Amino acid sequence: MTGYRTHISIIADILDTAREYSYEGHDKGATVTHLIRRANVPHRRLSSLVSELKASGLLKEVPEESRYQISEKGMEFLKTYRQFKGFAEGFGLRV
Repeated sequence: MTGYRTHISIIADILDTAREYSYEGHDKGATVTHLIRRANVPHRRLSSLVSELKASGLLKEVPEESRYQISEKGMEFLKTYRQFKGFAEGFGLRV
């Protein structure tokens, strides 16, 4: 049985989606719809998280396109999160 996702894992899902739509052939960024579907969170919660991520400098908005792209700082966060997640899971912990 899988449990609830942690706040940090939802943030990682949002950043990963923004990364995918920022670099992998979709250079304009992820739309709100992309983020909602991939992160599997309601619009209200997504809005709050996106504001938090923009304020932290992990996500940047492309205003004229209404899209979001991951920043270099966000890429660094995502890389470090993945490393830590692998480390923690090696000890049987869920992150």
